[in-house]
Amino acid sequence: MRAFENWDTSLKIPSLFLLMMSMALIRDQHLIPLLPCIAAVLFIASGIPLSLLLTRLRAPVVFLLFVSVFLVLFSEGETLARIGPFDLKSLGAILALNTWVRVLSVISVGIVMIQTTPLSGLSGKLKRMLIPHILIDIGIMTGRYIMVIGEDYSKMKNARKLRGYAPGRSLTRRLGVIVPTAATLLIKGFQQSERVFHAMRMRGYGSNFTGDDRSRALERPSTLSILLSFATIAVSLLLIVLEITVETA
Repeated sequence: MRAFENWDTSLKIPSLFLLMMSMALIRDQHLIPLLPCIAAVLFIASGIPLSLLLTRLRAPVVFLLFVSVFLVLFSEGETLARIGPFDLKSLGAILALNTWVRVLSVISVGIVMIQTTPLSGLSGKLKRMLIPHILIDIGIMTGRYIMVIGEDYSKMKNARKLRGYAPGRSLTRRLGVIVPTAATLLIKGFQQSERVFHAMRMRGYGSNFTGDDRSRALERPSTLSILLSFATIAVSLLLIVLEITVETA
């Protein structure tokens, strides 16, 4: 994991993003099995705990379940089985399986990229990529406050449980709790963002490019970072070449 954490951010993000794009472009069934293999190699090399990966994949799995049901029921092809008035189609099952493999592989690579990228110094690294400063700051602050809101929601949820709250099956009662909770979190997040912004302005945020920032921006990436980026880009280009070759064959 140390190698991935020391991988220069200005090289790691474009390289892994290119890999994710090339994996998403794969359509041929003979190349689909390569995607989980690539994602598995990156995951093992990163040293991320499996429990963390499974936690991050919960939301995509729920979305894929809905997509899979739609594909299996409403696609063309031979009927594999019949459940009541619904027919399970063979083509839909194949499309659903390919979608699961491709989407989870791409998301796994994205999780590796995010979890191995430290927030400290991320802004300066991204500015070396000629990305507008305001977009970088907005992105970092948005990601930070999503985590803060999630932590606040967990605290409020635990507090309700300790006070004996039991929502039951009543939708009205659930909405009566969810709506005020969401409003409280948004207001609290807005107030906190204002305090942080004023603190940043007091500390010189928005001033001109300083000498320390210039020296950090001119830092050369390490040899390990260059090798990792070269290997990642090579795999991405190989996937694209294989897809084009298979399509034109």
